[in-house]
Amino acid sequence: METEAMYFYFLSWVCWIIVTFMMQKSALRTFSSIVLLLIIIGSTSNFSIFSFEVSGSFIVLIIAAIILLVKTLKENYFLHYFSITTISLAYVCFIIYEIFDPVWILINRTWILAFIMVYLTLLLFKKRDERFVFMLCGLIQGELLNSFVLNSVFSYSVMGEISFLAVLFLASAGLGVWLLFATITVHLDSVIQKRVKERQG
Repeated sequence: METEAMYFYFLSWVCWIIVTFMMQKSALRTFSSIVLLLIIIGSTSNFSIFSFEVSGSFIVLIIAAIILLVKTLKENYFLHYFSITTISLAYVCFIIYEIFDPVWILINRTWILAFIMVYLTLLLFKKRDERFVFMLCGLIQGELLNSFVLNSVFSYSVMGEISFLAVLFLASAGLGVWLLFATITVHLDSVIQKRVKERQG
């Protein structure tokens, strides 16, 4: 748990610094900055909703995901829903597998789960702007399903605890690295093509 908390707090503050000081001034920057701060603050608070314990960060994430989903989802509703559900089921299946057969989890589970989420997101969604939003929705839906399962079996679980937040922010960092790599690749390709044309011309 200490390692997962370190991942979460480090990456969340790095994200907040990048969003607040490096993004262009816009409504998205303000929205993202506020959401990140609320996630950090809410990570230490739990609320009882019906028979479930829910972290303050998870409530913030649900509200933010709904807002972002409404703005992002414009077409292919069923296709995107099934793709989001695929991410959710992968998340739930991994955790259930980890509980019943933990011997095979040789690498840090946060890294493995984050890698799976990033891989499925890149595989299922092609547009750059929609990848993070749909991955967020998939993870939230997966955490809800996971909490229902664990609550029925173990009678206690916390929705959106630190382990979930660590996976979310590590997967988001992975998407950010991939986006940076893709941007650099496109830029280098354009530079090379320009030089080749200059030499030919």
